[in-house]
Amino acid sequence: MPSASAKQLSEEAVKPVDLETGIAALEAGTADITLCIDLGGGMIGRADGPHQLDGLLQRARGLRLINMMIENEAADRPADIRSGKSALHPVVEEILDALKPAV
Repeated sequence: MPSASAKQLSEEAVKPVDLETGIAALEAGTADITLCIDLGGGMIGRADGPHQLDGLLQRARGLRLINMMIENEAADRPADIRSGKSALHPVVEEILDALKPAV
């Protein structure tokens, strides 16, 4: 049976953070696989391993952009997290462009 301190550490490790906090941690490179992002609607985003942190960042950024479009806020493309690597997967970019209201 896990100790009380181990159980508390486990509960703290899975406590979801809000979308902006999660994105900031992923972009800063300070996140690890214990990061859980509250995506809203009872959905939680997480990575199964370190190699999936970039995918979690993509999903979180995509959700943020969709939310911004719903609210009619300016939806600029996120800054590149690494030089030479696209900030958005081409398919994600295509989907987000399709969701933009016609001007």
